[in-house]
Amino acid sequence: MTQHTNFIKALLLILTFISLPKTGWAQGQDKATVFGKVSSATGEVLIGVSVALKDANIGTTTDEKGQFRISGISAGNYVLTLSYIGFETQEQPIQLGESQNLELNLRLINKAFVMNSVEIVGKTATKEINEQPYAVTAISVKELQNSSSDAKEVLNRVSGVKVLEEGGLGSNLSFTLNGFSGDQVKFFLDGIPMDNFSSSLSLSDIPVNTIDRLEVYKGVVPVWLGTDALGGAVNIITNKKNNFLDASYSVGSFNTHRLSINGAYTNPTSGFTLRGTANYNYSDNNYKVWVPIKKGNNVIDSAEVKRFHDRYRSGTLKLETGWVDQKFADNFLFGIIATGNDKQVQTGATMSSVYGGITRNSQSIVPTLKYSKENLFLKGLNVSFSSAFNRTKSEVIDTLRGVQYNWLGEATYTPGSTDGELNRTFTTLTDNDFNSQFNTSYAFGPKVSLAFNYALSYFARESFDTENPDRIENKFPKSLTKQLAGLAFKFDPTEKWSTTVFGKFYYLNAKTSKQYDFAQDNQRIDAFESQKENIGYGIASTYFLLPKLQLKASYEHTYRMPWATEIFGDGLFTTPNPDLGPEQSNNVNAGAAYGFNLGPDHQFNLESSFIYRAANDLIYQVVKVASPETYYDNLSKTRTVGIEGGLRYRWRETFNMGGSMTFQDITDQADFVFNESYTNTGYQKNFQKDFRVPNIPYLFGNANAGLTFKNVLTEKSVWGINYYFNFVEQYFLSWAELGSRDFKKVIPRQYSHNLELSYSLKQGKYNITAECRNLTDALLYDKYYLQKPGRAFYLKLRYVL
Repeated sequence: MTQHTNFIKALLLILTFISLPKTGWAQGQDKATVFGKVSSATGEVLIGVSVALKDANIGTTTDEKGQFRISGISAGNYVLTLSYIGFETQEQPIQLGESQNLELNLRLINKAFVMNSVEIVGKTATKEINEQPYAVTAISVKELQNSSSDAKEVLNRVSGVKVLEEGGLGSNLSFTLNGFSGDQVKFFLDGIPMDNFSSSLSLSDIPVNTIDRLEVYKGVVPVWLGTDALGGAVNIITNKKNNFLDASYSVGSFNTHRLSINGAYTNPTSGFTLRGTANYNYSDNNYKVWVPIKKGNNVIDSAEVKRFHDRYRSGTLKLETGWVDQKFADNFLFGIIATGNDKQVQTGATMSSVYGGITRNSQSIVPTLKYSKENLFLKGLNVSFSSAFNRTKSEVIDTLRGVQYNWLGEATYTPGSTDGELNRTFTTLTDNDFNSQFNTSYAFGPKVSLAFNYALSYFARESFDTENPDRIENKFPKSLTKQLAGLAFKFDPTEKWSTTVFGKFYYLNAKTSKQYDFAQDNQRIDAFESQKENIGYGIASTYFLLPKLQLKASYEHTYRMPWATEIFGDGLFTTPNPDLGPEQSNNVNAGAAYGFNLGPDHQFNLESSFIYRAANDLIYQVVKVASPETYYDNLSKTRTVGIEGGLRYRWRETFNMGGSMTFQDITDQADFVFNESYTNTGYQKNFQKDFRVPNIPYLFGNANAGLTFKNVLTEKSVWGINYYFNFVEQYFLSWAELGSRDFKKVIPRQYSHNLELSYSLKQGKYNITAECRNLTDALLYDKYYLQKPGRAFYLKLRYVL
């Protein structure tokens, strides 16, 4: 524990700093204030709830974050009344003293009723997003905030989503959405692209109690996100409460420690706000794996051993200050994100090789600026702008000479050898990345609106290898410039029908180096520049056939330009490919969602979608089973046909269960492929045609069930028991037609079970959660046959003010 002491002390100072202004403000007022948040029984925020002090003629409504504030109240006894269409009216007795700030977090109970044969229910922020014409799934995580889960694990429970991991905490992730993976799916943190944040801030570094909700766009991506995603996007919305403090600490197997502190102070009069988030993650990742044992190049045995060189640690500090909810801006925020991580490297792209000395680390500083205002100058004109500049310094270190390790941690020394474990290097990568987005929209009336987006990103890398200072590839500039402009027209003919038509313009300029005339007398490495322009377009429409039966359909012809790692490599296991071209796809989604009640206690929600993807020049990761190195290439033509569906059920506030299943048939459709070699360059017959693209699951699903008990043993307490199940069908690691039947490389069928027990006291102020992951200690794999941790236990403590 001593290795974490300094970092924990720093985070505790931040906690104190965030909480002090809140206390100081309360002491300086004569009148009392009552404030808080209103949500549904399922924890989703409610917008527009009437909140009033009965018989006092003082009231307000909740904002887009579900928050309310009533100030200037004389001391005394009151009854706070909350009313909202579709929910039971609630009255809450309160007692206010002089200068008191009373925070209340209240939940309303759903009430469905019939008026002229139309059933009316209240809408949450999450529900409003799900009712967009796009194929989108919004997940409120409020009920999960006591869990030891992170963003990665919550997303892995969404239909159509599969997060492939290379190992334990801090390992590389590959996010797959309806068959698309890697940078084909773009990630945003509060609307800012996470491309800026480097490897030191990934999905596994974001604890669930810092998140308000997750938005998963499948296939068609809205113009306002301003991205060249090929197959979808994920927007992570963090906690936006004006005044709060949320701190948690979890400890678990493999010497895992995770600390999170989040807080905000907002002056209710001036709108000045200060927000802070700090996270720390550490794990030895020394879980057991079943592996071959080598002596030299010979396999002498197989054994279950502990990983011995896989430690990971990371820290993130995010601070924002500015003004909110003012006449000149809804949000005007300056921020800084500082992240850092270092990781020992145990394996490459596969587990055929093992390392005992390779490490990599990364540090980033990201200043940010955000501005947004609705009804700027005139009603219906909305404007937003965001900008971020990321300066990242990364190091890839492989400096052991003449040493090779096996899985027992035993080293074999080769006298006189100067070779590293992989490629002897001490490479420093200095990346500068600028990203900005501008959005504006204008509503001509209740039925017609127009939206415009412009996004610019610029990436430049400098490389230097102290072990090979004359490496010629490092002497050429490496840069990427992307520009994207989008225009969307939204038309709502009736309250039941909404349609959006849009177009996008893409531009890419890449500068790097390339090897020319391989194996010829004039073989050389020289500068290389590529420039591409493309136009995309699409339509998304939704119609409510019944008040609770929604139909959706969307189509997009879209492009994605390759990104830095794909073209330039990562300095270690991913080799560069300057010839990589943009990929394009025609994406079709069609689906339906239906919710209904059986009596007052039983709630059902069903959804299902059909997906079709026809992609050309698909960028995919090429992996050889026996090689630790990998690279990206274009796959001429692929097709994805699939279906996904989910079911959720809730009985009162006591029991809930649900599940989803996804089938996606992703096949190579090219008749011929271009083979470039020294002896046989040219187009050849494609023997992989109609076979599934390897290393991507084609059938997978999940299920969950939970019980909630209130006021057991103590008043204002909540007990929760949750169970999670995941299933992945067997799939091929390499092309299915290669090799004999007995030697085909497959990842076997997998089942995993997680169990979680939580206890909350004093209306959620004190919380404790115990969790067991991989309950049956099953042998689990992810991409490239990489083994995941076995049975693991975690304990999380959380304090909310």
